[in-house]
Amino acid sequence: MTKQQNLDNHASFSAPIEDLQVRIAFLDDLVEQLNEQVIRQNAEIADLKKQMQLLYQRVESADLSEGIEAFDPLSNRPPHY
Repeated sequence: MTKQQNLDNHASFSAPIEDLQVRIAFLDDLVEQLNEQVIRQNAEIADLKKQMQLLYQRVESADLSEGIEAFDPLSNRPPHY
């Protein structure tokens, strides 16, 4: 093999390897970005769960029996009926 053929073979192999290295670097960056997004969403979900628990506690502790009269659909018909 001549030196030129050897360089041509090396160049033909190095181009696909460089393409793969670029793709791997891009995918590594993308995975890191997605991981950070999942971490942020997980924290947001945890905050929303805490808020829902507080709301449920407030509703359960509220005395709803006063000021709310029972609804009877036969006697309390809307005006458009």
